[in-house]
Amino acid sequence: MTNRITALRTILVWLVVWPLVTGMLILLGLIAGDLSLAVQTLILSAILVPLISLLLAPAMHRLATHLTTGGS
Repeated sequence: MTNRITALRTILVWLVVWPLVTGMLILLGLIAGDLSLAVQTLILSAILVPLISLLLAPAMHRLATHLTTGGS
């Protein structure tokens, strides 16, 4: 059961992170497109890493657990 939860959680996190990173890249390109790639990456990672690790990944873990245990 643990492997199933881990696999589902990984897929759910990816499904949230991929559009989030894509959207942030577009937004950052519009706002700070003249900055160097290194600075853009620094800004992007400073925003996304805490957001993903503190909010999104735990929420996806809870959702995966809920889905695989049938809501109990």
